[in-house]
Amino acid sequence: MAVVFVTGATGFIGKELTKQLARSGHTVLALVRSPEKWDELLMQMTPTERSNCKAVRGDLRKEGLGLSASDYEQVLRATIIIHAGAPMDISLDETVARELILQGASHLAALANELHKQQRLQKLIHIVGYMSPFDDESGKLATDVFAPTDFYQEAGGYEKYKFLADLYLRQEAYQKGMPLVVVNPCTIIGPRSTGNTEQTDGFGLVISSMRRGKIPVLPGGKEWWLPLLSVDDFAQVIVGIVETNHIEHQTYYALNERSATPAFSELISLMAKELRMKPPTIPFPVSVLKKILHNGGSRLLGVPANSMDFLVKKDFPLAPFQQMKAKKSIDAYDVAAYLPSVIADLDYRLSVKDQKVPPCFHREQIAGMAAYKKEGSGTPWLLVHGLFSEMSDLLPLAEQLGEKEVWLLDLPGFGRSPYHHHEKPLEGFIEAVAEALRQLPSPVHLAGHSFGGLLAWEAAKRVPEKIEKLYLLQPPLHAPKYSWLQAGLGKSPALLQFFLQKQLTSAKLEKAMLEQGVFQSTKEMPKGYVEKAGKLLQSPRISKTHTDVLRYFMNEFRQMAVATQPLPFPAQIVWGTQDKTYQLTKGAEDAFRKANVEIERLPVAHHFPLSHPQLTANVLLQMRHGKE
Repeated sequence: MAVVFVTGATGFIGKELTKQLARSGHTVLALVRSPEKWDELLMQMTPTERSNCKAVRGDLRKEGLGLSASDYEQVLRATIIIHAGAPMDISLDETVARELILQGASHLAALANELHKQQRLQKLIHIVGYMSPFDDESGKLATDVFAPTDFYQEAGGYEKYKFLADLYLRQEAYQKGMPLVVVNPCTIIGPRSTGNTEQTDGFGLVISSMRRGKIPVLPGGKEWWLPLLSVDDFAQVIVGIVETNHIEHQTYYALNERSATPAFSELISLMAKELRMKPPTIPFPVSVLKKILHNGGSRLLGVPANSMDFLVKKDFPLAPFQQMKAKKSIDAYDVAAYLPSVIADLDYRLSVKDQKVPPCFHREQIAGMAAYKKEGSGTPWLLVHGLFSEMSDLLPLAEQLGEKEVWLLDLPGFGRSPYHHHEKPLEGFIEAVAEALRQLPSPVHLAGHSFGGLLAWEAAKRVPEKIEKLYLLQPPLHAPKYSWLQAGLGKSPALLQFFLQKQLTSAKLEKAMLEQGVFQSTKEMPKGYVEKAGKLLQSPRISKTHTDVLRYFMNEFRQMAVATQPLPFPAQIVWGTQDKTYQLTKGAEDAFRKANVEIERLPVAHHFPLSHPQLTANVLLQMRHGKE
């Protein structure tokens, strides 16, 4: 097994690479500037993987990589170097880019040369980018990369110095006989399993432009494409290069085949569908659009000038990469099939700052929906959120549910989940929850809050064999009353979405929630909850989804359908008596009791699972333990 020194180990690509190297049994020595980020990465690993990893504190910008004497001795044990230390930021200032990327490459080359002299260096793997103009012959060039130059000036500091660093390491390898492998990835997106794309400066730039209405035309024809590759596939190929004794190729272009990737015009239409926006229809030449952006159009459109520079017409020599994929048994990748999850994840990240999640929870995907999962024993919990909410709002409640396994879902079109696109919105939501229940390996304790309670009620009746017990937390028992303004907005989907997306400020939302008994006071509101909900509604995807659901309640919903026969599973309603919008009438209570649904009352408001997570958890656990 190799001892691999990795720069950029806590970055988007570096994290996946570090995990896969450690999983494969290699020893990872990671150069880190932030111990906190490193600790977060370790928490995502298994104990065995963690035992294969060690961090050394340093900085690419400094001589000797800023390492202490003892850490430098540790690094001299390495047999492989992987340089992934340049953060993707196309807006990077030129001075900063030169210091971090080019000077950093020179500092790294000094270490590589020392290892090479000791005959320890098996490979120096440099991760660059598919737009680099250099190839296997470029090491012979006599260009002084440190001299002032206008090379690639239009690309900005990031791309310019990324490419000059590529040339520099090729020159060093050629002159000193070092074993260099250059890997040129395309735009990297989240893993197949979740679409979780932490790097928003790549594909996220295009999504950001579209959500803000800055792509009024349909760029290009069939010949233009934006190559995309999942980060887990990319990391597996790098591991394959690490493990291959005799490398036949110095340069690997890490891209999926053009046939597996939508043309850019098709990609734009797919993005519009997932963002729930009207797609642009007027065709416009990409070459002209690039010129417009580089000649002042970027300020007018609010789009970075080089955001379209990653679009290409040409094909790339993919044979070495394809051979390594085959060696690692990586299946074919249909980019379009995985993009909905990637788009939803990036849309969420562009709306709100990604919050820290308790280390015991990790991202999953189930039935096409984003999920958090906490490992545990016994019958799992499955928690479903309501309107103006998403799965992370239920994390404080989930943390209090003991040592049991817990699943949290983002409903379709909310949070990080793609919309279901069913012609009947409510049916799409119900079936999504039902399918999640089908895919879980065992029966669950299913708890749904508010709108999520209605969905849990209907989904449970479709798959009763997967329900250990059902808990309805403040379900919408009947159609609420609306003001004349709300009712008027509800008649027009366009007006209602415009109000939610453009007019509903955090102050207005807070006031409405207090008036309707969502919370009893501002003190009950979780810190940052209202601000986050307001920012999420600025997403066209999330505001359109809320529009669909609210219009259903305004125009179609009358009351929850109570079964006339006892349910085939135990069920319980937890009712907050301080809710000013919904009432638990005697008639409704009698109907539920006939169906063997127990009722527990609490002196709390509608959003009590968010405002009182400990109390809610205590009640749920008492109900659960009572049955057990």
